Amino acid sequence: MKDKQLIWVDFIRAISCFMVVFLHSAAPILDKYKELPFNYWFIGNIYDSLVRVCVPLFFMISGFLLLQKEETLPLYFYKRFSKLFVPIIFWSLFFVLWKSFIENNSSPSLWHFYSVILAPSYYHLWFLYALVGLYLFVPILRKITNSTDDNILIYYCLIWFLAVSIIPFMEKVSHIDSKIDLNSISGFIGYFVLGFILGRKNVSTKVFVMSSAFYLSLVSLTAIGTYYLTLKNGGVFSGYLYSYLAPNTILASGACFILIKHLAVKSKLLQSASIRKIITGISSCSFGIYLVHTVFLYLLKDGGLGFQLSAFSGNPLWYVPLTSLSVFTLSFFVIFIIKKIPFLKLIAP
Repeated sequence: MKDKQLIWVDFIRAISCFMVVFLHSAAPILDKYKELPFNYWFIGNIYDSLVRVCVPLFFMISGFLLLQKEETLPLYFYKRFSKLFVPIIFWSLFFVLWKSFIENNSSPSLWHFYSVILAPSYYHLWFLYALVGLYLFVPILRKITNSTDDNILIYYCLIWFLAVSIIPFMEKVSHIDSKIDLNSISGFIGYFVLGFILGRKNVSTKVFVMSSAFYLSLVSLTAIGTYYLTLKNGGVFSGYLYSYLAPNTILASGACFILIKHLAVKSKLLQSASIRKIITGISSCSFGIYLVHTVFLYLLKDGGLGFQLSAFSGNPLWYVPLTSLSVFTLSFFVIFIIKKIPFLKLIAP
């Protein structure tokens, strides 16, 4: 059994994984503003706003786990990329063939196979390519996190927040292109440092309550703001506030991280052996669930399993959660079986 103080990592990983499935189940609603009843669209908007923190949470626990380790460069690269190389190759080729023969019913071209070197072959695989860039920078970042105090790390996060979120927000509002050069600190790497900082902090009940209220307030801001921007855009969906680097998403991600960590460590219910076993099992399959879940989203929507199920099957208040649970369950069992098969388990480490 994992250390009691680190079981929260499995909780965040498992919950984040379900959030991803939930997000992709609700997302198709958002492009139908003019085609669906307004309450259906807004339900999808609330659902999506609620789980926008899913990918940042993945980055944050990766940062917490990776930045506190000390390894030689050869060992680090072997451990990280041996687990990433095979999934990238397999799932990239799998989805090239999937799109051609299942979705488009056409033969793939040589260009489709060549393009996977630099770009994902399916929408959710962008995460793997992002990890490649982040992993390459981790050895350098470790030198910063392991040889400095928290004040410098907090300063790092503030500069990152300014670079990737505040200045772009100001540019969008003012229509003025900033000439402040902050390209040296950009992208998702700040989530690694943020996770490293928050993962080592003990959270009081007062901070937990404040974080919970803050998270729900930011979810409300995201949903209302997205509605306003979409309305202002003539009914064409505007997803600016959904960005993983939008100010509201970064702040909500930090608050949600604290929220889940506190509950996982302090809740007697969540400390029970049965709950821990379930969460640990889901956590161990989370990477594979992420990779395969889009297959079941498509099959259920298209009726490929003998029946149709999606956010459009009825009232999304019920059908988004039902679709999410169905896709998540099917994905879990497929990955659970794959991980039991020698060699095949390499595609879902």
